[in-house]
Amino acid sequence: MVTDMKRFSSNSVQSGIDYVRSIVRFMLFWGVLLTCSCNRLDVVGMFYTESAGSDERFAQSQEYNSTHGFDTVLVAQDNYRVYIMTDIHVDNTTINLDTFTSAYLEDADAAPFCLCLGDLINGKGYQPKFLAYVDRIRAAGRQVYCTPGNHDIYFGQWNVYRDYWHTSSYYFVVQTPSGLQDMYICLDSSNGTLGAAQRAWLEKVLQEAGTAGYRHIVCFTHTHLWKKDQSQGHTSNFALEETYDLADLFSRYGVELVLQGHSHHRNLTRFKNVLYLRLDKMQDHYYNSFYTILTAGTDFSWQYVAVGPQHEGYNEVKIEGR
Repeated sequence: MVTDMKRFSSNSVQSGIDYVRSIVRFMLFWGVLLTCSCNRLDVVGMFYTESAGSDERFAQSQEYNSTHGFDTVLVAQDNYRVYIMTDIHVDNTTINLDTFTSAYLEDADAAPFCLCLGDLINGKGYQPKFLAYVDRIRAAGRQVYCTPGNHDIYFGQWNVYRDYWHTSSYYFVVQTPSGLQDMYICLDSSNGTLGAAQRAWLEKVLQEAGTAGYRHIVCFTHTHLWKKDQSQGHTSNFALEETYDLADLFSRYGVELVLQGHSHHRNLTRFKNVLYLRLDKMQDHYYNSFYTILTAGTDFSWQYVAVGPQHEGYNEVKIEGR
């Protein structure tokens, strides 16, 4: 009886340990699946995921757009250069952001606007550090057009983002000296989808653009369409059905270029006459960090500019053309 009791006690303890282990494994698995974004796991996000949904963010953006309208940007040449950064992940340092900002402001021939494709910051509380550089660019008479990434809206940060940028779904038109016009459409994909309302708005905008005679139509967003792996968890990519739908939409309405970030590594995909250009991260303290200079003219070309060390075989400066 004593031996049986000891055995029972031992088995109960072992069962309890196994149960705890299974709970820990379960939490780690779903924590990685649900909250692993970009290259870091935010443990807090395993328990706190408050964030405005796609349709809510879109409605708030449209409320702002309805009273403020959409910008027209004048450029000095028919062929103009656009500086682009993505996945800066500002936290304790701003080394690469400072390099980008200085290079952009020193380039007298650059367009009077630059693009940011999201993940401005790495975690909660770092917005002021990034925005100080935006203010510096604006003080020089130039503009930053931004789309949010998952790091910018999660953990209750959407209101912080909206207080400064006001909108995450919008467009602007670039007008050249010859009267040519290019349309740039910003899409909010920061939680891995456009949502139904934004998707309907996009189709309406593209339908109207089709009769306006634009030279180019460019879309820019954070999450990329073309899935390569599962490294980003649920923020990784659009659902396959949404990818098919958006790819068809872009092709049918004459979008020529879609700019994307999020995965931290460049990729070029052409599908149904649309060019999908995914750009390198610009994060401090990592190999292969770049910003991109896009030249828009009769066609597109682009240049990757290194802001840190590169692994062997990863080109420091690479120029491609469509």
